Amino acid sequence: MTEPHIVCVTLLISVISGCAAHGAIVSPRSRNSIDYLAGVRGIDRCYNFSGPACENGQAAHYYSQGCTIGCPTCDHVSGRQQVDLCGLGKSATLPDYARSVNRQAAAGSDLDIYKHNPWRAPGSAPVADACGLAGGTPWGADAPEEGRYVNTSFAHHGMRGTALRELATGVRWAVGGAAEVTWQVRNNHGGGYSYRLCPAGEALTEACFQRHPLPFERTKQALVVASGQKVPIRGLFVDEGTSPPGSTWARLPLPADILGPRCACSPGLDYKPRDFACGCLAGEQRIGCTSAGNCSLGACAPCPGSKGSDCSRCGNGLALLDAEHLPVSPFPRISPYLA
Repeated sequence: MTEPHIVCVTLLISVISGCAAHGAIVSPRSRNSIDYLAGVRGIDRCYNFSGPACENGQAAHYYSQGCTIGCPTCDHVSGRQQVDLCGLGKSATLPDYARSVNRQAAAGSDLDIYKHNPWRAPGSAPVADACGLAGGTPWGADAPEEGRYVNTSFAHHGMRGTALRELATGVRWAVGGAAEVTWQVRNNHGGGYSYRLCPAGEALTEACFQRHPLPFERTKQALVVASGQKVPIRGLFVDEGTSPPGSTWARLPLPADILGPRCACSPGLDYKPRDFACGCLAGEQRIGCTSAGNCSLGACAPCPGSKGSDCSRCGNGLALLDAEHLPVSPFPRISPYLA
């Protein structure tokens, strides 16, 4: 493929019921899903609209953390601390109307705790690897909350996604045509996404992907539900404030209502993988969040700069949503968020 940047993408999102954003490509199959060949199945639910049951291995467990906008590198540990980690002063560039969480806070204010997040200046944050790190950190041990990975003969915790072997998909895209893509969202922290390609003859680097952003086919967006049904929606797309300039970013079309514990959990206080009912780190206590088992209690209460500042439960309660968003059956609870 000599002109990958002129392929248009038709988006389908595989909706995971009860999702708490880690996400991953479902179709065409990505190399990050390779552990399905080792029998690792059912960890991340996803749905296909045709063909066999969706088995995507641990694809949604490849990610980067501690990566804030304008910084040269990720620190791998500060995924829950919403500050300018490198102190270089990069400001958010995403238009205010496209923000997806904590939208009641004035943009740029102290209570705008997500202003340094990668999605606030799409494409301008570093990544640990162009295809993510298995378990989200470069080390071998599982980390608190979702920093876990089941090691197999194909991959292990801390492995670079770009080091995984390529998987044959049987899919071919025509230059200048439209391609249908599905992806899954696992842990919905808000934000959005874009699609890029890297030619097969080049090294898989972030710079390569940045050179080949794809436009969206904006009239053919849909959600895929457990029955395999495709439900059309109108997506929200942004072409300003993105990097590379003129590339398109799309807001995640599902509201983030459950953002995890309100405070940062301490692994030393009865922490178990996937267990948010653990004690709070010193300095992270809030009312109703002062002892083991109480970390996930409480309403929205931003705590700017703290180690758990992204766990403040400041989601998109439907009262915060734009009045022009229209109901779309069969999702009565989330339909006001679907543009």
